[in-house]
Amino acid sequence: MTAEDFGELDDIGFLHEAALFEGMPESVIRTIITQGETMEFGAGELVVKKGEPGDSLFVVKSGVVEVVNPIEGPPLAYLGRGDSFGELALLTSSERSADVRVPQTAELLLVDRVLFEDLMSNHPGFASQLAVILAHRLVSVLEDLPKQESKKELQGDLKFFDLGTIVQTLIGASQSGVMTLSNGKELVAQLYFHNGNVFRAHYGHRHGDEAVHHLFQAEPEGEFLFESKGAESVADGPDPGITVPAMALMMDSVRLQDELKVLLEELPAENTVLKRNVETLDWGDAEGQADARQVWGCLHSPMTVRELLDKAHSCHCHTARILAGLLQTEQIRPAIP
Repeated sequence: MTAEDFGELDDIGFLHEAALFEGMPESVIRTIITQGETMEFGAGELVVKKGEPGDSLFVVKSGVVEVVNPIEGPPLAYLGRGDSFGELALLTSSERSADVRVPQTAELLLVDRVLFEDLMSNHPGFASQLAVILAHRLVSVLEDLPKQESKKELQGDLKFFDLGTIVQTLIGASQSGVMTLSNGKELVAQLYFHNGNVFRAHYGHRHGDEAVHHLFQAEPEGEFLFESKGAESVADGPDPGITVPAMALMMDSVRLQDELKVLLEELPAENTVLKRNVETLDWGDAEGQADARQVWGCLHSPMTVRELLDKAHSCHCHTARILAGLLQTEQIRPAIP
């Protein structure tokens, strides 16, 4: 098989993965490849702009694009290989409803109005598939129901992406699979998703809710990769440390991220050495008892604020809250050189 054959198979495989062209005959796929236009975009480039005429649709061939509100806020969603956008504006001859830009790099297939109308007129299966996709999107907006599950693959360098929006995209798309964060050859964290819920999580020595919270507080560097998998093969079993539904976990993580900033301002500098000031721990809050005992155990010998934050099994915010409580009650104090 020649290199050209492999390239053709890749094009055909990518279109077969796209929900919009699912089940299309091989002849239709080849027509789309022949008449569509493949476009490459670099970091920060705008694919479409809100308010522009919707005269084409796009399918992501490789890379990732982000849907953004040009006025404010983080990306609304990320779209990866096989995802499409622009269908509704093209179908209704309306304006683009959002900006779509490329965080890192992406290769897209452009389907213009002429090709789109040919597909609508001459291939009833295409029109039916488009109706199903748009109907599911409408239901998800009007009734706040999960979108129709489809396999999704996303990957990229974290410096180009908003981590919260990546997780929210996977939750909203009811995905089952594994998101891996790595820095070079080092595994940083993994989140397992089961039908849009976080099923299992670990970040270094942290697990469950604390791993997810820490993910938002540590601002990890490196790369991420999400691979869709069947719900039955995601993990051996649910993590007992995951105690709340995915969206509640997301909201808690964002709230704790903000609280951490305030707590760090109240604590001594991170290179300050802390030591025990009493013989035994007195911690009245039953909910944080185990975490407080673990932090107390770390202080069997003096340790810096930074070392305690990193060694604790709880996320930085919960650990900082414990340290603030211990300092306030004078159970620990800065070590005097």
